[in-house]
Amino acid sequence: MRIDEISLREVGPFDDARIEFPPGSDPTRADVYLLTGPNGSGKSTVLYALAGALTAGNAKSLSPDLGAARMRTANSVYFVRAGEECLAAAWRVAANSEREKLDLGTSVAHAVLHGTTGFSYFATRPARELNSYIASASDFISFGPIGSEAKFAWAAFAYAGVRTVADVQVTNIEEPTDSPFAQSLSFLHTANASRFAHWVANQDFKRLKAKEAGRHDKAAALRASISHVERVVSEIIDAPFSFVTSYDDNNVRAKVGDRVIDLGLLPDGLKSIVSWVADLLMRLDRIPWVDDTPPQDRAFLLLLDEVDIHLHPAWQRKVLPIVQRLFPNAQIIASTHSPFVVASAVDARIISLGLRNGVATVDSNEPANAGASYSAILRSVFGIASEFDVDTEAQFQRFHELKQRVIAGEADARAALDLLIADLAGRSEEVREIIALEKRQLDRQLARKAA
Repeated sequence: MRIDEISLREVGPFDDARIEFPPGSDPTRADVYLLTGPNGSGKSTVLYALAGALTAGNAKSLSPDLGAARMRTANSVYFVRAGEECLAAAWRVAANSEREKLDLGTSVAHAVLHGTTGFSYFATRPARELNSYIASASDFISFGPIGSEAKFAWAAFAYAGVRTVADVQVTNIEEPTDSPFAQSLSFLHTANASRFAHWVANQDFKRLKAKEAGRHDKAAALRASISHVERVVSEIIDAPFSFVTSYDDNNVRAKVGDRVIDLGLLPDGLKSIVSWVADLLMRLDRIPWVDDTPPQDRAFLLLLDEVDIHLHPAWQRKVLPIVQRLFPNAQIIASTHSPFVVASAVDARIISLGLRNGVATVDSNEPANAGASYSAILRSVFGIASEFDVDTEAQFQRFHELKQRVIAGEADARAALDLLIADLAGRSEEVREIIALEKRQLDRQLARKAA
């Protein structure tokens, strides 16, 4: 299953918008869709609406807090298409309504009010795949992995733009009893450092017990689940990274290069990567999958709000390509403000959102331009024509104004221009070369004019 389309009416900054997610063409890479646009243009609203529709109100611990503020009126609705006949949506209805109808083009969906929240969740018939996933995931929330025998062929996860890792005190080693779907679409609460640290400690304990029993294949499989996380992080940061379990206090720490560091003391950029990469791979490892498909080959939806948060540009360039190759059957929808992330996306789509008079618009939905320079991305995607900081760009503008005044023969303009040239020449070698070229051109123009 994959998400093909989302429509939003009177939700957040959107009056009426539709976004399609066509499949990519490279089977060796995950399908990636990058939401770009100014602050307030609805990037997060799209992600939260996708997660909200996937929960369908059946499992509160799966659900994000879309919030009444995003559902602006009694006519607010968002709906998601996954396949030809699979549709889920949420509709804010009048508090005294019991049943409403909404014409969604080719089909009519019925919304039934649940509780007194003013929100209604529904799915059109047959919606078999999506409803099956929601029901099965809800069953795992209610009864846990032991109480449910369901196996999955698809899953969905969501991580917020605020990502961190705190120190964890592992007080006991035991098999996790919570559901691998708990808070999986909550964004802010999806990643949990304590849950991950206890999982690592338990995996290490089981691995040692397996080795003692001569089950070396089982021990290798248990180690592999943690090694996946370590390899991904190592490749992104271009340095050896691993988790270390202390046998003095059972606590889990990170080893970066030759240094062992408490999880809470990791640099913010590394915390940002570890938080969602580790949580995602842990959840995939714990979810029972059809045919025992390895985690890296599974089909799932990954929603990332601000994929570039806290990351150095060198890491921003690498995070998406690595994840694309690691999970070739995944569908990744992420928001970003980074030209480095956009330029790194291969076989991806760039969805540019705009904001006009407070209303969000979908300005374009185009394939990524692989091989484009950062300056070209800044111009075409982010609308920034200048390659310099705001003050330097303003000084260049003043230079051109003074240059025209000098050519026009204004007596006091040349002195002001020479002072500005001296200031700009001291800023950087690149600016100095540009301004020297401009000065030579001006001198030639003045010489021709004098002749």
